[in-house]
Amino acid sequence: MLDATLLRDSWRHWWSPTWYRGSVGPSWLTWVWTFVFNSAIAAALTLIGWGASRNLDLGAAAVANFVVAQCIGFSIHILFRLGLRLLGPERLDAFTLRQRALFYVGVPILGVLIGYALGLSLLGVDVQRLVFESPRVLLQIIFFSVLLSAFWYRYMANKARLGRAEAEREQERVRALAADKQLLDAQLRALQAQIEPHFLFNTLANVASLIDTAPDKARLMLARLIELLRGSLAASRSAQVDVGRELDLVRAYLDIVAIRMGARLHYSIDVPAELRGHPLPPLLIQPLVENAIRHGLEPKLQGGSVKISVRAESASLLIEVADDGLGFAPATRSGLGLSNLRERLAALYGDGARLTIEDAQPGTRVRVALPRQQ
Repeated sequence: MLDATLLRDSWRHWWSPTWYRGSVGPSWLTWVWTFVFNSAIAAALTLIGWGASRNLDLGAAAVANFVVAQCIGFSIHILFRLGLRLLGPERLDAFTLRQRALFYVGVPILGVLIGYALGLSLLGVDVQRLVFESPRVLLQIIFFSVLLSAFWYRYMANKARLGRAEAEREQERVRALAADKQLLDAQLRALQAQIEPHFLFNTLANVASLIDTAPDKARLMLARLIELLRGSLAASRSAQVDVGRELDLVRAYLDIVAIRMGARLHYSIDVPAELRGHPLPPLLIQPLVENAIRHGLEPKLQGGSVKISVRAESASLLIEVADDGLGFAPATRSGLGLSNLRERLAALYGDGARLTIEDAQPGTRVRVALPRQQ
């Protein structure tokens, strides 16, 4: 069953410069479209002739134009199909500009000559005698075939350019979608790295153990955990947060760790009041702090301190997380949290952002430089 959409797509494919790449709908539809096109040309020529001379025998002219137009059109159609059969779609795709011009100009010229000869013969005209006695007729046929070929090539060249432009736009759209997907995947992995199961379970276990011995600490830890979970979920759904909101999450995380580590952990957060409203990607600072705790301070028997600072410098926003712990082992310097963070920075800023890791002796210093929004 042929519906309107299939007929429309088949007609467009018939006109397309990539007509040789398969078919849309049944193959016999291409012959139908050729017949329809030839008939339209015959009707147009008949109307033009009738408009130029009202004494024209309209019926005879219509029959003659119909026969000749069908012979020319199907001759061109068959020649194109033979060219496709002999060359194949891969060879047609690989044509140079000159080869494409020769193909799309030469085939219609040859088709017009063959079609005229066949059509006139069917109408009872002695073609050989006509050519010898009236060479102007042959010249007119050749001139008409050249005009037809020029029109056809011009049309196909324009369609090909439009097709290439459309393909480039589609490739750009696919690349943009891939970049967006990569960014979303990196953000998702970054979020998953923020609140790992062992941190959540350890915190809940600590809450359970403190309920009887230190209920105030248990309530504080549970409240800070709820704040951290709620804030992390809200941040993951936002394209941007401000520095103050991000640091509130960091403070909630550090308060939880401080209850667990006790006097072994000290922390400080230094940010000017004017920078608390500065926008930045969500969940950007927390993985830096988590790495400092997990790899630097928790393994250290006497613990230590972590300092978070944010400051403006020229056109950059500088974020620094420094600890005086054991430092990063070589194998953990590019852990999951920092790897996710590098991916996010690359997706968001390209080469405009930097993440550096330094040996602070003792401990580690991690700096992130972002383009500052004025």
